Amino acid sequence: MRRTQTWRQFDFLVLGTVLVLVALGVAMIRSANLGTPDLADLWRRQATFAAIGLALFLLVAIIPYSWFRHVWWLGYLLALGLLILVLFLGESEIGDVRRWFYIGDFRFQPSFPAMLLHVVAMAALLDRRPRRERRLRMEGEVFQERPGLGTYILSGGMALALAGLVFLEPDLSTAAVFLVVWAVAAFVSGVRLAYLLTTGLVGLAALVPMWEVMKPYQRDRLLTFLNPARDPGALYNMRQALISIGSGGVWGQGYGVGNQSQLHFLRVRHTDFVFSVVGEELGFIGTMLVLSLFALLAWRLLRAAVLAPDRFGRLLVVGAGAVVFFPLIVNVGMNIGLLPVTGLPLPFISYGGTALLTSMTALGLVTGVVMRRKGK
Repeated sequence: MRRTQTWRQFDFLVLGTVLVLVALGVAMIRSANLGTPDLADLWRRQATFAAIGLALFLLVAIIPYSWFRHVWWLGYLLALGLLILVLFLGESEIGDVRRWFYIGDFRFQPSFPAMLLHVVAMAALLDRRPRRERRLRMEGEVFQERPGLGTYILSGGMALALAGLVFLEPDLSTAAVFLVVWAVAAFVSGVRLAYLLTTGLVGLAALVPMWEVMKPYQRDRLLTFLNPARDPGALYNMRQALISIGSGGVWGQGYGVGNQSQLHFLRVRHTDFVFSVVGEELGFIGTMLVLSLFALLAWRLLRAAVLAPDRFGRLLVVGAGAVVFFPLIVNVGMNIGLLPVTGLPLPFISYGGTALLTSMTALGLVTGVVMRRKGK
């Protein structure tokens, strides 16, 4: 009876929204590569990853999320080990960039599953209770004691270690995801605002030495974004993205017939700039459909956080939400010229097996929390 009641609380709206986004992504990947024989089969591979992702979504939802609390340290060590190994054993495609393992034809980027393991670790750590748990009763509600300074510093140090390893790959934008997950989880866990403000000031001060250790191309990318006249040619991709979106108008030029994408003026169109392909071929209506679907997901995640039966579940939900929505904001901002060009994919839509599996598993984790909520 208990198991039946649990499945009655399954959030089919989250699953349905994810499947629509994934289907749209497969269709746009196919369209973006119609004139490129070497890449023409990528949409089939993405569909295969989607099927595996669906299995992971359901598997993680089935497992009681409280189990993850007991093995969070093992997951963190696994994430740490993968990120260290890729620096030494990872294969490079561009210069000294080492972000991937190659297993046959499959390219595995360990920083993405490490994000999910990081979410579990931060949720478990920031939910740690003192030996003598003290609770404050106010108006009939029970409030758990907020994490102490020691727990806050430990969690921040662990997040910084993972982010630092990803930064060394080098991958600045993905490294930022680890810090955002930690910051969001820390805020929701109830740590003192003074801790967060102090950390923010320290982070601003750290930008100066970090600038010195950044790769030259990373510095050039930021400087060119701030001052386009410095190197107009470096903004080629961003300009083509804006042209693509602008030329789509209200209804778009039509599926598979976009000028910028089909004539290959728009580069990396099936990964970083797939949102521009949507804008060009499906127009304003298509982009609003995509953003509306993500807005629907955001609502369901907020609902899941409210309905979570404990703080650990709530932290899992907000951490998983950060893994999905921070890359969304960065990718869309990059496509419309509001943010510098980075390598973060558009969740569920950009081509990339590891990223897709990670995003679908993250929402499976959210669904698992919702399924075990108390009440109707």
